[in-house]
Amino acid sequence: MKMSNIFLDNFIINNNEAVLNMESTATFLGISTATVRNWVKCGHLQSFDENAKDFFYKKDVENIKSRILSGDLEKMNKRANKAGAEKTFLPNEYIEDRDSFEELNFIVDFIKDNNIIIFPALLLVSLNLLKKEGILSKISIEDIIQKKDLSFSNKQIKEEIKSWISEIKEGEIKKEFAFLLDCNIPKQRDILGFLYQSLLLEGRKAQSGSYYTPAEIVNEIVADYVKKNSKVLDPCCGTGQFLLAFSDNIENPANIYGIDFDEIAVRIARLNILIKFKNKDFAPNIVCKNTLFEIGNYDLFSLNDENIKDFDVVATNPPWGVHFSKEDSKKLKIIYPEILSLESFSYFLKKSLDLLRGGGVSSFILPESILNVKVHKDIREIILKNSQIKKVVYLDRVFKNVFTPVVRLDFKKNKVSNNKILICKGNEHHSVEQMRWLNNQDFVFDIHASEFDTEIIERIYKTNYITLKNNADWALGIVTGNNKEFIIDNPQDGFEPIFKGKEVGRFALDNPSSYIRFVPEKFQQVAPIERYRAKEKLIYRFISKYLFFTYDNKQKLTLNSANIVIPKIPNYSAKVIATLFNSSPYQFIFQKKFSSIKVLRNHIEQMPLPLWDKKTFSEIIKMVDEIIGGNDNFVKLDNYIMNKFSFSEKEKDYINKFNK
Repeated sequence: MKMSNIFLDNFIINNNEAVLNMESTATFLGISTATVRNWVKCGHLQSFDENAKDFFYKKDVENIKSRILSGDLEKMNKRANKAGAEKTFLPNEYIEDRDSFEELNFIVDFIKDNNIIIFPALLLVSLNLLKKEGILSKISIEDIIQKKDLSFSNKQIKEEIKSWISEIKEGEIKKEFAFLLDCNIPKQRDILGFLYQSLLLEGRKAQSGSYYTPAEIVNEIVADYVKKNSKVLDPCCGTGQFLLAFSDNIENPANIYGIDFDEIAVRIARLNILIKFKNKDFAPNIVCKNTLFEIGNYDLFSLNDENIKDFDVVATNPPWGVHFSKEDSKKLKIIYPEILSLESFSYFLKKSLDLLRGGGVSSFILPESILNVKVHKDIREIILKNSQIKKVVYLDRVFKNVFTPVVRLDFKKNKVSNNKILICKGNEHHSVEQMRWLNNQDFVFDIHASEFDTEIIERIYKTNYITLKNNADWALGIVTGNNKEFIIDNPQDGFEPIFKGKEVGRFALDNPSSYIRFVPEKFQQVAPIERYRAKEKLIYRFISKYLFFTYDNKQKLTLNSANIVIPKIPNYSAKVIATLFNSSPYQFIFQKKFSSIKVLRNHIEQMPLPLWDKKTFSEIIKMVDEIIGGNDNFVKLDNYIMNKFSFSEKEKDYINKFNK
């Protein structure tokens, strides 16, 4: 049909009818062009001519807008005005552009709105993808319902799909689901995995898309270690994000192995690799098993697959904090007696060491807690004593809605002396001796301390000193269990001040914002009363990146964000201890050695208390009394402490950067 058109602003006049183009339609409806295309495929909107599929009669678009506003098209209205908060359940950081995200979001909505079971929904989208890849010839929804024999260009893919279809029950696929066979699918890696995770997340409302490791992180691991002939494994592969990245470098798909206990994820991972190597005839080495129990343990729990070992590279983002059943916990204690923490990522780290060949490399994405939390000292010791740590990369908070900082830990299966570990944080790099970590208490990986930092810290520890370990009483702040009953905001008879962590300053408490009726027998958590009422004590912030210690001789109470230590060292004043812990050198120790947002008793007990002479102690106490009395002498006092450790002006300037 030949059209004589007059362009006028954002629409065309065709036979005296106003026609909107694709962009104008999307703007008018407040949706993306991708959503407009999907509405066309679903029959919500019709192009005005089959030869001009990106143009629509303006009256039709206005009619849809009116129906949306009136609530007649509730589902469409929900899509057009979908709240950002609802979208956060989709791992949208995995998608490269907004249009692609909108298209995938639309597919997820279609599946939800039509109450399609996840497995058949993914089958239909998989067939759509295979058709677009040229692997599957033309197909209809009736072909699937009737389970007809389908024509594929790849024999193994045909077998995979036949297996999928055989699992479909009668009535699970309906004619009205045909949209999934024809909808537009963006050109994205692991698009099926994205949809699967999105559907799981929407259904469970308990996850945030953090299964996906940002592509640049995966690609960097692959670039560092995976060669064309490498034998590689992801022991918790999910839908195959790492496996697909491996396939960019590896020529033979038989060298790519994946394991996961989620059957649907494994099906998707197998299909992903088959599509990536669609011109090769092979069966993927991707299996549905439990890596921790069923792979190479050589005992009653193991399937003893002889091929699943001797890997050049094991790389993964393992699950963190899994709660195992009692039965599984018993098995894990038998298989991995060295792991006392029951932490899931620790088991996977130990398993990766077992599955590597000598000289093979593991690269894991892990929570920052692996570095220094005491409960993880078991796996740190295993790694330090059985491997050469190559690199630790501080990635910070890379997962959406996951507030835990993340690190990448790379290690090689061999023992070497004098190994140097590369530490990367943004554009900053430094190296540390592995022996240093072996000598650290609890085998802490103190990645934030460079060799220069360590020299400064060692100078402090070279003085003769004592610590608070076994030399102090400790108390947690009060937890009432019902603040409305026991705590008020203004002073009143029968109530006394109680201090929060944020009100703990250096040497003195700020004005209180809360008052408590002190009836300890009714509280949920309370220390022995004599510890709150001690003649003198130190109060410190519990949640803090910096050290804040207050001297208290007025028997003040604290809530659980402020804890208490009562030093028991003869002739060692609590005021001197407060001075040391508040000083810049000790802030430096805390930042570099522990790098924590919680001030733990374990940290404090490792801090050195120098055995200086009485004159030095007297000078310090005099300046502290002046500060408590209102004189702002902290800089003078801090410089006095610096000089006691003989720091140069350059070193002082450097140390001061880490104080607040």
